[in-house]
Amino acid sequence: MSYKSEVGQRLRVLRKSEQMTLAELAKRSQVSVSTISKIENGALSPTLDVILKLCDGLSVSISDLVSGSDTSKPRSSAPNSRFAPSYKGEGALISTPNYDYYYLCPDVKNKFIVPILARLKARDLKTFGELFRHGGEEFLYVLDGQVEVHSEHYAPITLSKGDSVYLDSQMAHGYLSTGEAQAEVLCICTEPQAQTV
Repeated sequence: MSYKSEVGQRLRVLRKSEQMTLAELAKRSQVSVSTISKIENGALSPTLDVILKLCDGLSVSISDLVSGSDTSKPRSSAPNSRFAPSYKGEGALISTPNYDYYYLCPDVKNKFIVPILARLKARDLKTFGELFRHGGEEFLYVLDGQVEVHSEHYAPITLSKGDSVYLDSQMAHGYLSTGEAQAEVLCICTEPQAQTV
């Protein structure tokens, strides 16, 4: 089974456990019914932006959707002595037109940060399309290549190996690979805070 199919199956299980129709989830998440259906059927890999919208619509964390964590236990701020190595080549892969995301340590449940190793595919804004926005904050560190960072409120900047940027993820943003080689980055995102009604 592909990882794309696993995410789709988890999405369906989470949606049905909330007794929610595709249309209800679409309304709550601002993701179209057809996109949700394609993800659930393994026909589409969701972008990080779509994953976060779906998580908001379902009121779950990224790890609930990416690795199927147990949502019955509340997240605690007390020390938990968790320890989870992630070896080279491991991670939960989600491939999109702009990025290959490798979610590192996907088996750690209810985490406060989401570490992602990403390979950047898009080389210009026309190819990239609309910039993404999602809850939380993120830190990006360039491991290899050259990265052009675009954001809603700031002029583009260029980062090289060893450079980094920290940003509010609610600001529309996107990363382009602009050097000769495909850029590789480590991105650490915080989980968006759950909205209380």
